[in-house]
Amino acid sequence: MGKRKDRFLAGFLTGAGLITSLSLMVVLIFTFFSKPKKPAGVKGNNVIAPYYQDKNFTPPPNLEKNSTGEADIRNMAKMKIPIIMYHYVEYVKDIGDFIRKRLDITPDVFEKELKVLRESGYQTYFVKDIPDIIDGKIMYNSSRSAVLTFDDGYEDFYTVVFPLLKKYQTKATVYIVYDFINRKGFLSDKQIRELVDSDLVEIGSHAMDHISLKALPETVVRRQIVDSKNKLEERFGTRIKTIAYPFGSFDSKTVEIAKQASYSAAVSVISGVEQSEDNLYYLSRIRPGIFTPQNIIKVLEKF
Repeated sequence: MGKRKDRFLAGFLTGAGLITSLSLMVVLIFTFFSKPKKPAGVKGNNVIAPYYQDKNFTPPPNLEKNSTGEADIRNMAKMKIPIIMYHYVEYVKDIGDFIRKRLDITPDVFEKELKVLRESGYQTYFVKDIPDIIDGKIMYNSSRSAVLTFDDGYEDFYTVVFPLLKKYQTKATVYIVYDFINRKGFLSDKQIRELVDSDLVEIGSHAMDHISLKALPETVVRRQIVDSKNKLEERFGTRIKTIAYPFGSFDSKTVEIAKQASYSAAVSVISGVEQSEDNLYYLSRIRPGIFTPQNIIKVLEKF
């Protein structure tokens, strides 16, 4: 009886050890072949910053209807006006700053793009020019023209971008968050005044403090859109004609308030290059990540 019990116990322990070993192997195999958990803000191989949320890629449904609630079937004449949306132009030092890296283009690459555009005979315009381009008041070559925009008003626009704009005689529009002026990493009063005095830069509004404008109380939206315009104009003695919606987030109320505030146009993050009177207050833009200096002309021509 004792020997039988010992054999049973030995068999049990052997079986248990085998099960434990197999379980450990399964865990190791799963760990080896499974994908590591990505940091917050990362989806697939791309960083999902607020600018890239799918909901901001298309106009809100209620903008497709007229005042009676019926579908608006207007067919405004469309023009090809590529608006490129930049953010940071720098060498990102923090390799863990995924969002900054996703929104960045390095200075050497940016200069190469400007050089190619210049050598290819491209003409650049401000966003504030677009209404007059659409109305036929400004001569425009749809096959060799582009609009460069820079969101948020980072200091690198002055230290990196501005010297290159002067070097290649290229125009650009920079959208400034009013309450961020003079903060570390953002444009200062002195820098903005120098930009205003330049014939190469348009200053636009990016609201008061960079909050999503969609579905907010009207009083809050008015402060963000109207006050930022008035304060920028008073502070820098220049007309503010266009606005970029923070995060690309807006709704029909946002558009209406922008019109009432006498902006002539607004840019969104809706992807595309076709502009018209119909989308003057949510102009489409494209991101620089879709091309390289080597194929930028080919990509712009393909649209």
